[in-house]
This record gives sequence, structure tokens and C-alpha cells, in this order.
Amino acid sequence: MQETDINLLVGGPQGGGIDSAANMISMAFSLAGYNIYGIREFHSNIKGRHSYIHFRIMHERPKSLKYPVDIMVALDPDTLFEHMFDVSKGSKVVYDSAFNGFSLKNARMITSDTSGRIEDELLSMNLTLDIPGVLEYFKKTGIDVIAIPFDKLINENVHNGPSNRYYNTLGAGVTLALVGLDEDHTDEGIKFAFKKKPAVIESNIQVIKAAYDYVAGSSIKTETLPTYPATARMLLTGNDATAIGKLMGGLRFQTYYPITPASDESTLLESHEEMKFLESAGKDLKKAGLVVVQCEDELSAINMANGAALTGTRSATATSGPGFSLMAEGIGYAGMTEIPVVITFYQRGGPSTGLPTRNGQADLMFALNTGHGEFPKIVMSSGDMEECIYDGMKSLNYAQRYQMPVIHLIDKTLANTMDMVPGIDIKKVKIIKYNENTNHENFKRYSLNTKDGISPYGVFGKDIFWMTGDEHNELGHVTEDTAMRDRMMEKRMQKLVTADNEIPLEDKVVLYGAENADITYVTWGSQKSLLLDTIDELKKEGISANLLYLRMFEPFPSEYVEKVLKNSHLIIDVESNMTGQAAKVIRMNTGIKIENFILKYNGRHMTLDEVLRSTKNIMEKKPALEVLQEGS
Repeated sequence: MQETDINLLVGGPQGGGIDSAANMISMAFSLAGYNIYGIREFHSNIKGRHSYIHFRIMHERPKSLKYPVDIMVALDPDTLFEHMFDVSKGSKVVYDSAFNGFSLKNARMITSDTSGRIEDELLSMNLTLDIPGVLEYFKKTGIDVIAIPFDKLINENVHNGPSNRYYNTLGAGVTLALVGLDEDHTDEGIKFAFKKKPAVIESNIQVIKAAYDYVAGSSIKTETLPTYPATARMLLTGNDATAIGKLMGGLRFQTYYPITPASDESTLLESHEEMKFLESAGKDLKKAGLVVVQCEDELSAINMANGAALTGTRSATATSGPGFSLMAEGIGYAGMTEIPVVITFYQRGGPSTGLPTRNGQADLMFALNTGHGEFPKIVMSSGDMEECIYDGMKSLNYAQRYQMPVIHLIDKTLANTMDMVPGIDIKKVKIIKYNENTNHENFKRYSLNTKDGISPYGVFGKDIFWMTGDEHNELGHVTEDTAMRDRMMEKRMQKLVTADNEIPLEDKVVLYGAENADITYVTWGSQKSLLLDTIDELKKEGISANLLYLRMFEPFPSEYVEKVLKNSHLIIDVESNMTGQAAKVIRMNTGIKIENFILKYNGRHMTLDEVLRSTKNIMEKKPALEVLQEGS
């Protein structure tokens, strides 16, 4: 039996219930035994502009998305315009029949640049600049257009509030009816989506029934979707997974200043602080739980996290590009004073405010070179949900073990990706404590009597020592002595050598696929799963490919990367930035120059179809640069 593979897009206005529709659909499919992989794309305004969810549903766990989509659900007229190019022959477009009188010039929430591209396309085909023109475009392309009377169906079945309150539910219901998903599973999806609003569950179930009845009573062609036993899984975003990993890694203090796309992690942690107040003096302080502090700015966030770490608390902060810029001096201070602190760095499109809610991977070099002067730091990256979880744990361990800042990179695509995780192995990562001081009488916080560069850690409230951002001696006193400066610099940097020797190779770099392949992809971050799918697709065509997947950039696995790439045939670097930053890091550390690139910097997620297409273009003409441009 052929694997079910449904690509689905639901679009509508920001604040128009897209998330609720996504939750309904995700839960309904998961109860039927399917796995869901999806990405939320949204505009940087608070409400009104276009937002959408791009899903892929399979029984086997999907690892990537692709265009064209099989079904597009338009909860507003703008969606029909915005996603004209995301459907093709055989696709289905579901929309409200009331949209027929809508003109492109009335689409005030579509930016003028996007509107201009849509206008050019419609005029080139002698089509009108309105919804009838777009619908004619769809029909000419071989797309099945399905008009649904949204208001009529809702008003006939629900009398609780305005009809547009239920547009997302009706759209989800029609979609699930089209693919043939059992209505009981859809009802359960409703109960999950609105579990915090029990008063509206019944009315939404009535809307679902109306959607199923309408589709069943119409001439619309539907499918029959098989169901499978549902197993226990967690539907997580990258933000969720990282928060869970940090909690499991012993995080007890987190700071943040609200910024997209980092804030979701901290707000999730805030909702699970569960503080237990002391009943009497001397109560076990381990029961105090987690403290999350929203600071006045990112300067406070990093420095407050530094201060908490000095009490022996596992401490972290989370931010995005503009906030990380403000943290540079605080990170340098942590490097000089050897403070174990984690900075979870969610990348987005820059520079400056850039694309606040869109994807980017252009902060790699920034993370590697943040702060003035030279000091040790670990820079690591995650590429899927499981890695977000386990790296969240490991980042805290690395900070504690090596007494240095750890920068954990997560790109926006991964932060807003939804994926189903089968489970977490709580024994996979053990908590590693810092090198504790045992000499409280004559404590040398920055002792040079160490081969690995790691001195005993000083804890406020227990140890007496001096701290300064200036260069210092073993006791922490300021010094500008030339010999002491050299020894302190060498001691601090020795910790990176120790980390490089101790951290397992598979936590720094992984080669997926056969060693001897026609194509070697190089990537990091959210492209990981996508390229694993690409390798599988190429294999069906008799083309062998492997993936050199980078997980850690400082310390960098130079020897292994050089060994793999020297034996590779066609090397293609795949990144979501304009300058191929990982390829630059490889060249700096190995001398190997990569000459073939698949890059995307328009802020949207990469898809399987465009990477496959670009790979074949490079195979025909190399060296080559392919710039991906899909996405709305």
C-alpha cells in the first residue's frame, strides 16, 4: 500500500485562529496514527497580516516539507493571492464563496511588493485582478477549486457569537472531511484545541459536523484515509523541546527580554515554574523549583544570568540577534571571569530588526566572534527536536564542566517547526557538576595549578574571592603583569582543548550515509532533516549522497571534517544565509574551499522539491550557486 503523504497549507489573518486550526488538525491526524511535521510562518505585526501553517502528514515520521501543496485552505481572500504559486495541477483549494467579490486592490494586508508580483502574473495571463481572476488562474493550471458557503453553514448550525469566530474550525473540518479522516478523530482534535475553553467545545463540534455533512452531501470528491493504532508521542516545537531539555538538564534560573522567536521558550518555562515556598527556615532549598525573570533589556538579562550562575545555580538566558548584540559585553565578562552560563541564541533574518519573524542562519560568525578580545566559548547548534532536547541538557553540562559561556544556536525554522517526538530517554544525559572548591581557607578561584585549565569553582555565599572584568591573578586581583597575563590567557584557552578532547565526536559532527558517495552535502541547523529526505529521494534515482552535518563550531572537529571532504566528489554547502558561513568556518579550520552552494535568505523555510531541483542543476553545471526563492 502506498504511503499516505499529504501536504497541507492553512492560511489566514494574523490572530485569525490559525494556531487553533493547526492544533485541531494535528491532534486529529495523530489520533488516527499519523505523524505531523509543520512550520508556522507569520508576519511581524501583531494582528491582521498574513499567517499560515505548512503541514506534511504521513504514517511514517516526515522530516521535510515540499511544494506544491495538495490542499490549500484559505480563511481569508489574501491567502488565495499570497499562495497562488504554492499549488499546481491536482491540488485542491478550499475557500469561502463570499470571497468572490474581493479585489486585489482591497487586499490591504498584502504588502505592495507582493501585490505587484501577483498583479504581474495575472496580467501576463490576461486575467482580472480579483478573486475570479485568481480562480481562473487555478482552473487553467488544473487545480480543483472548492467553494464553501462559510457563513451559511455556520449560522445554520451555531448561534453562539459571530460566524467568523468559527472560520478556522470549518476550514479544518472541510479539509479533514476531504481527506477522509474519521469524524470522531476530528471531534477529539477539537476537544484538544479548546481544552482551555471548554464552553466553546460543543459549538465547535457542531461546526465540524456541518463541515462533514456538507462535504458528504456535495459532489466534492473525497478520499478514504486508513487509520493506524495511535502511540504516545509529544507534538513539540523547537522552542518547546529546548525548554524541556533545559529543565531536564537542571536549569534553575532563566532570564529573557521579549523578542521573536526566542520568547516562546521562556514563556513556556514561566508557565512551569511551580515554586514551592518554604514552610520554615532551613527547608530543603532544592524544592524551590525554577525562577524565570523577564528583564528590562538584554543587558540585564545576561548579567543577571551571570550573577545567578555565581551562586552555583544552573543559569541561562535566551535571545535573538538584536538582543545577542547587547549581550556581547556580558558574554565577554563571563569568558574573563569563567562563569558557566548558557545563551540560547534563536536566529532570525537580519541585520538590524531585519525579518523579526522569519528564518535566518546568518549569525554563526557573530556567535563565534562575539565579544572583544579572545576568550573560550562553546558554540553548538541543533537541527531537530531530539537534538534541541538533549542539547538543552548538554549545554548546561558543558557550561558547568568547562566554566565558560555556551552559545546554543537554533534557527527560526526549527524554533517554529512542529514535530512529533516518540519519547525522551532521561538516562541519555547525566548532569555534570562543576569542579567544586574544597579549600575554603586559601581559595584561589583562578588557580593556575591545573593541566586542563579548569580551576575550582567559586560560589557566592560559600567562598570568598575577588572578581573583576580586568585581567587578574589566581586570587582575582587586578594585574597587568606580562607573565601573569600570558599564563591566564593560556589557562583559559586550555579549557577549549580539554573540551575538544572530552566531547564525543558525534556531538560535534556526524556523517550520514555511505562514505563514498556521488554528492556530499554540508549543512547545520534545520536543513538536517530536509537533506536526509533529499538523500532518500536521490537514492530512488540511482544517485548516492551523504551528509556531513555540523553540530559544533567551537571547538571545531577540523581533523574529521577535513578527512571526509578530502575524499568527497561533489561537495554542496546548504545554508539559510547569503555568504555560506559554515563553509567559511570549514575553510578557516581545514583550508578546504567549498565551491557549490544551495542558499536561501528570503526568510522562508527550505523545501524538499527546491533542494532536489537545485542539486540536479549543480550536477549539470558546477561550480554553481543556487539561490532558493520559494515561500510566501
